[in-house]
Amino acid sequence: MPDMRCEAYDNRNKSNVKISSIPSARLVHFLLNCRFCNCTSLNLYPRNSVLISNYKNVTSMIELGITLVIGILIIVWRTNQRRREEHVHRGQLEQNRREGEQAPSSLHPFIHEDFCIGCGSCVTACPEQSVLGLVNMKSVLLQPDHCVGHGKCEVACPVDAITMVLGSIKNGVEVPLTDKFFQTRVPGVYIAGELRGIGLIRNSLQQGMQCIDAIAAQPQRSRADYDVIIVGAGPAGLGATLQAAAKKLRYLTLEQEDIGGTVLKYPRRKVVMTAPIHLPGYGKIHFRDVVKEDLLQEWQKIIRKTGIKIHTHNRVEKIRRRDDFIEVLAAGKCHTTSNVVLALGRRGTPRKLGVPGEQLAKVIYQLDDPGQFTKRHCLVVGGGDSALECAFMLAEAGSRVTLSYRQKNIARAKPRNKQLIEAAVNARKIQAFLPSRVKEITATTVKLDLEGVEKVIPNDDVIIMAGGVLPFDFLKEIGITMRTLYGEPLPGSRIRK
Repeated sequence: MPDMRCEAYDNRNKSNVKISSIPSARLVHFLLNCRFCNCTSLNLYPRNSVLISNYKNVTSMIELGITLVIGILIIVWRTNQRRREEHVHRGQLEQNRREGEQAPSSLHPFIHEDFCIGCGSCVTACPEQSVLGLVNMKSVLLQPDHCVGHGKCEVACPVDAITMVLGSIKNGVEVPLTDKFFQTRVPGVYIAGELRGIGLIRNSLQQGMQCIDAIAAQPQRSRADYDVIIVGAGPAGLGATLQAAAKKLRYLTLEQEDIGGTVLKYPRRKVVMTAPIHLPGYGKIHFRDVVKEDLLQEWQKIIRKTGIKIHTHNRVEKIRRRDDFIEVLAAGKCHTTSNVVLALGRRGTPRKLGVPGEQLAKVIYQLDDPGQFTKRHCLVVGGGDSALECAFMLAEAGSRVTLSYRQKNIARAKPRNKQLIEAAVNARKIQAFLPSRVKEITATTVKLDLEGVEKVIPNDDVIIMAGGVLPFDFLKEIGITMRTLYGEPLPGSRIRK
């Protein structure tokens, strides 16, 4: 310990002061062990003083030491955090292996391990926070079926180690062949949105706009009635219509039902996932998770503000190429155009089970208002998000709900929906039979096949949510070439940064 009786001479105040009363001087005194002051006098503010020079060196060393210690503590903390995260990720991969979970047929990322540098940019960029993780400093797919196709991981990767793919090795997905501008092999015919395998609303809106960008860049033929006819008024059709109006193109938008497309068929109060996007003539919409009704209301507001025209209840019956223009037959009228944008959904005609009794009036393929089924025995068939959301909403409305799914585990649904169903099953609000198949439907009952064991349950209504038969015959009649993808990138795919 230094001698606290030591004094130093203060040049500013022209007096001696106790070193113990000045923290900075006390520190220097202690560190230098009075070597320069000999415990007799210490000039606190001398000019060109050796002591001041040494004092600065010492304080610099102290600051450097503190910085190094803080840096080491941060590295240790981050390393431990990564180890904990990796432990969780390994557990998820092991669970996937036990449950036999495989890559989904929907759009999801494929990671090229040889190129991955383990920077974690893709993990940070993913809005879902559960699709990707890091194991052994490599990105891995933790829950690929939860991917909704943002494509932000592909954009964020600095070494191009991620590719968005559609389909899997076991489950192929048929899609139309298009170029990078979404034009098919039939000149002038473009496809955008869900029909191409892109389901996210924001991506569909963007693709619709990108189709019109490509069309507007070409010289238009005045011989046709329109520069472009847009078929469908869902997200892709709305984006295409807004862009066509902004580009001053002669356009005609036809919708066989009402404005909304596939979204219109969602159950009441269904949460729809999207992302902020700028729309021409309107501005930016800031939705992320929004219920169906609010989104449709926003679209009506967009239509009113921009003044775009959409002709509803006009079913397109035929599209055919005629010399240098295209004929579109809809609602008994023939329109000519230079280009066509097909902004159709993938739901198509509801997929049927093909079992006895399916023709009964109590069998439906779309849930509009769960409140109509209060206190009724309802069977929901399916294991995707639509089926789980349908079952949960019916249970919340007071229905006696039974869920039937052909697989042992529900693997294709989002975590939120799986958690809701698990909680409802545990609370005995929903009775689930997994795996099971519908064997027969009668007026008052349904027969289920539980792996060879027959189970008869009371039933008033059957809601089948098993997907739909896509409008591929319509596309092939136009001359559009189809291709089945087995974990491959979309033909002509491109993601706008």
